[in-house]
Amino acid sequence: MRAGRSIRTLGPFLAGLALATTAAAQDRPIHREKLEYDPASAAWVQEPPPVPGTPDGNLRLARGAFADGDLRGAGRRVRKWIQAYGQGHELYPQIAILRAEVAVSRRDYYKAHKHLQQFLNEFAGTELAVRAAELEFVIAEVFLSGTRRKFLGLRILKADDIAISILDDLTTNYPEANLGERAVKTKADYYFRQGDFSLAEMEYAQIVKDFPRSRYIRYAMRRSADAALASFTGIRFDDAPLIEAEERYRDYLVGYPGSGEQEGIGLILQDIRSQRAAKEFEIGRYYERTGHNRAAAFYYRSTIDHWADTIAASRAQERLGRLAPEDSARPGRVPPVEEPPPPTMREEMLREERNP
Repeated sequence: MRAGRSIRTLGPFLAGLALATTAAAQDRPIHREKLEYDPASAAWVQEPPPVPGTPDGNLRLARGAFADGDLRGAGRRVRKWIQAYGQGHELYPQIAILRAEVAVSRRDYYKAHKHLQQFLNEFAGTELAVRAAELEFVIAEVFLSGTRRKFLGLRILKADDIAISILDDLTTNYPEANLGERAVKTKADYYFRQGDFSLAEMEYAQIVKDFPRSRYIRYAMRRSADAALASFTGIRFDDAPLIEAEERYRDYLVGYPGSGEQEGIGLILQDIRSQRAAKEFEIGRYYERTGHNRAAAFYYRSTIDHWADTIAASRAQERLGRLAPEDSARPGRVPPVEEPPPPTMREEMLREERNP
């Protein structure tokens, strides 16, 4: 019984000793041997250990905790440093960057973003501002990957808009260190993944225009053409995306002539021709259904003249023969229509389907 009581009595003492030991370990100076180059002696010399209780020493101790993966300890040291020396100290920019790095490592991205926004507002143009901008880019990529920001301790709020805002700022204010082109590419890829092909096309085209020496030029040229083609929603809609896509694919072939056969660009251009021909033929069909045979004949003839090797041209030849046999055999066009074609046939066709 006495032995049992003794063990129970020692329990709180041992627990307290463990806590005290842990606290002491946390406050113990962290130092690892580090060499620095001394220009005077032209040799590498050992850096002296950090001196606790000084701004430089406490900064180095915080960095050491961060390097060791002790994120909680690093965050605590950073907070104590700011409380002790304030934002007016000459070393504050370095501790502020470390604070953001700790927040990113702890996956508290929104808090890190707030810290970095404050830093960039106060220290724009400094050497450390580029490091802050790099961290902002990392946060933007994380948010666009689907990571949500915390609300009431839970990751429930989308942060896509924050990410796009970060990338826009980087494109405008920090084009150096390849941040500008990387920010534009990241936005373009995001829009492409989301199916917003019109915006994706614009962003890819901006890379080609604003960063002509970018390592992403070839990628951006191809993707801009793909995005333009993907934004075409069907022959009942405006064919401007088809025209834009055709132009971009041809520009790509001029820049990279050996890629046509490898990447199937020739087949893509044939498909674009077929779709543009089908669009032209469908305009003729619309005019024929609404009793405007003269306009219909014009578009059938246009389909034949511009895309003679397509299925739509064969169909146009057949319809033209039924409308005006004497004109279908002539090589020239019939007289132009008296009214311009509608910019899109969608509303007219829907109205026609509702009122047959």
